[in-house]
Amino acid sequence: MIHVSNLKTILRLVLTLCMMGAMLYSCKPTEKGYRQAYEAAKSKREQKDPDEDLLTGGHKLLSEEASNWRIIDGDSLQMVHKFLRPADGSKWPQSGPYRLAVAMFKMTTNANSMLTDLKKGRGLTPIIATDGKDTYYIIAGSATYVDSLGNVLSAFKRENPGFQYIGLTPQQPVIMVGR
Repeated sequence: MIHVSNLKTILRLVLTLCMMGAMLYSCKPTEKGYRQAYEAAKSKREQKDPDEDLLTGGHKLLSEEASNWRIIDGDSLQMVHKFLRPADGSKWPQSGPYRLAVAMFKMTTNANSMLTDLKKGRGLTPIIATDGKDTYYIIAGSATYVDSLGNVLSAFKRENPGFQYIGLTPQQPVIMVGR
């Protein structure tokens, strides 16, 4: 004869197993669930970004401000708010939060090659800065005030006539704003 305490233990075990079976069955993914997730991902992928018209070509920089262009020395330059740091981990050798980016690369090798070419007696001491996301900018100089970048821009153009602003669209320098 089965003792009452053993019967209770067996009953608990059977109930626990039934509950676990019900939970496992209810967690099983269904074709309907997969189809809904697939359709949601597909519609999200095909959805047009409403800010697409605000994006510039090439590097797809998006400004945080509505008025993102500034006239410096007769040139209209785009202003982009982005946190940058020197790629070599050092401190900024130039002062000021306004930096003049003259090229952009996805590979450090290309950025280093450009930096070497620019440092060959051309009067400026540009550096490589990164946003920490495998994007490298050649920074020609910086200034405390945005209007003071005119001196950096004039010196760069004088020392580098016909320079191709690689990776930047339109083909001109970009003002990077940030500490």
